[in-house]
Amino acid sequence: MAEEDKRRQHAKRGPVGDQVAENLARFRSASRKTTSDLAEHVSQLGVPMTASTVTKIETQQRRVTVDELVAFAAALNVSPVTLMLPASDEGRVPLADGLTANWYNAWTWMHGVAPLVDPSAKTFRPVSLQWLAINQPYLSAEKAAKRTSTTAFQATVGQEEDDGPGS
Repeated sequence: MAEEDKRRQHAKRGPVGDQVAENLARFRSASRKTTSDLAEHVSQLGVPMTASTVTKIETQQRRVTVDELVAFAAALNVSPVTLMLPASDEGRVPLADGLTANWYNAWTWMHGVAPLVDPSAKTFRPVSLQWLAINQPYLSAEKAAKRTSTTAFQATVGQEEDDGPGS
């Protein structure tokens, strides 16, 4: 019985999965694609998909795999992170059961711009060169050093100094 409970818990979709379902439906509709159109595009990208599967994911009847998430993002011309997080600031963003972050910090963390902030912290931890090297391996050492010296990463939690990731 305990093994069955573990399987059921593992199959449970979390808050990010719920957000993916919502965003998938929103972006598909905005791009004027039918579920069949999207399924065909995703299949052409090498991830077999049916219109029924798209519908089940959007209506939260089925979990999305990481490979499907990447293919959906490519087919909809958005980043995978864009499917995973809310588009507008709705306060705290649930990232997992027992893990939340403010909206801005969730986006910057998911983009590898800044570490996830402890909700009880008063200020951001400075971004270290090591953190950037791990999370932004495409940066040159010079650019990483420049980013760690900027004051944007020293801002008080929730008081962003720019318009956020992608601006």
